[in-house]
Amino acid sequence: MTLFDLRGPVRVTAGLHRRVLWGALAVVLIAAIALPAGRWYVRSLAEDLAASGCEVENTVRGCGIQVRGFLSRSLYVNRMFFFIALAVNALPLLLGAFVAGPLIGRELESGTYRFQWTQSVSPARWLAAKFVVPIAAVLLVLPAFVVLAAWIRRGTLDIWYPIQWYDIPVYATIGPVAVGYALFGIAVGALAGLLIGRTLPAMAAALAVIGAVMAALVMLRPRFWSAADGPARDGYGWDVSGLDTTRLRFHPESHFWPLQLVETGILLALAVVATLATFVFLRRRHG
Repeated sequence: MTLFDLRGPVRVTAGLHRRVLWGALAVVLIAAIALPAGRWYVRSLAEDLAASGCEVENTVRGCGIQVRGFLSRSLYVNRMFFFIALAVNALPLLLGAFVAGPLIGRELESGTYRFQWTQSVSPARWLAAKFVVPIAAVLLVLPAFVVLAAWIRRGTLDIWYPIQWYDIPVYATIGPVAVGYALFGIAVGALAGLLIGRTLPAMAAALAVIGAVMAALVMLRPRFWSAADGPARDGYGWDVSGLDTTRLRFHPESHFWPLQLVETGILLALAVVATLATFVFLRRRHG
């Protein structure tokens, strides 16, 4: 089976769900515009504050309004990044529900898949097309967005409300973990859709499994790499002392990539297992 063999089924799948795909792309583009716009806005506010002669560290008479305005708007941009990060964190759940329900479960429930199978499209090619469309959308858009979000996050480190790399929504937005979770969501959604074959139950099952795995990995995340001894230096670092009450432990920012790569590897392994299980089940039931 080659990508050329999948061209027809992929075109049909993309055509049926083009509105959802275009809508998702529009949301991503809006977020991609909002992030650098927010960074530019904060930088311009800082320049205006400096030009006025006012300082946050030493607020003198007559500077209160300017300083309060600068801080409130800076916090607003920080919150905007946080909420965009939350949306990225929800992406695996949305992908899993979409694949499990509208993409696969609905066709199995209504029986429309039989029409494609009688048009020289084998069950394996039909299922592969269901994978290719969301995976292609993720790989074409999400890595670039992750790089952009990481760049924006780095630009906040010298302002009053820095975005910390270890905050749960941020961590899953500025590294390869974001792509790993998205691919895992697609794989679990496909497996749930094929196993259950009904739209709403398949969506519920996919959401439950993906949510449980996400919660488990968040709890295990501090243990994916050996933490450093002592308190976080200069207040910078991820304090994980609560994992071992007998001593102080923390993850410096240099642990970001080891932690990300370990978690991404786990997610990709789970995605591969779920994908293989989906094709094995398809072959046993419809082979």
